[in-house]
Amino acid sequence: MTPHMFRRTVATAVNTNASIELAAELLGHMDTKITAQHYIQRSELVNPATAARLDRAFAKDED
Repeated sequence: MTPHMFRRTVATAVNTNASIELAAELLGHMDTKITAQHYIQRSELVNPATAARLDRAFAKDED
């Protein structure tokens, strides 16, 4: 774990549970755009139908 990874994890948790403003303040950023762009980990959600098709396409045969 690097210091940057730790800062990203904490900033994301604060953003999720409070606000981007609080996360930016915690990191010492004057502009929330910097926090959002470089520190908040985006949720990569996949459509469940797409996920199911990918699971079937790449499933290992279990014999």
